[in-house]
Amino acid sequence: MTLEEASKWMNKGVVIVDHNTSYIDEDVEIGDGTTIYPNVTIRGKSVIGKNNIIDSNTVLVDIEIGDNNKIMSSYLNASKIGNDNMIGPFTHFREKVILGNNNVVGNFVEMKGNVIGDHNNFKHLSYIGNAEVKNNVNFGAGSITANYDSIRHIKNKTIVEDGASIGSNVVLVAPVTLSKKAFVAAGSVITKDVGERDLAIARSRQENKKEYIKEN
Repeated sequence: MTLEEASKWMNKGVVIVDHNTSYIDEDVEIGDGTTIYPNVTIRGKSVIGKNNIIDSNTVLVDIEIGDNNKIMSSYLNASKIGNDNMIGPFTHFREKVILGNNNVVGNFVEMKGNVIGDHNNFKHLSYIGNAEVKNNVNFGAGSITANYDSIRHIKNKTIVEDGASIGSNVVLVAPVTLSKKAFVAAGSVITKDVGERDLAIARSRQENKKEYIKEN
């Protein structure tokens, strides 16, 4: 953007670190106290609240963002974000994600078509699609929702209720519901509902073959 355009934003209390590498469309709204770092693009009718940090290499398209969020090196499209969230780096909201408050959505996490509450963790390497996630839920690294039925060509819903915990490398095969404080063991493929406070384990037992590897 030009220095004149950057000055208009700065007069509104927005910090533009490098106007030469920042691009903000005309219809965008940004609240005071928000900082835009270099190499950021904000497009469409995006509305960004107060005291946010939009870190370098981020693209925001038709996004609604509340206050006090930190967004790092991510691509977020056609979604709504609440307050006090930590997002990125390398997070992708494809569209229609509604994210509440005080969530952590971290490295290489992709989301689409979700309604997500408060105080949830999706810290690494997850895909969450067509899901309703309540509050205080933890998704372990590499855990995903398998929401697409390729035979019927439909997308099914995953529901995860308050306090549930999903271990690393879990596949939740929709439609499926995890009830309050359900626990899913790492490496499980879950195809049936999990009851309140139940532990779900869906994997074969480890077997060690003694002296299987022969010396040359």
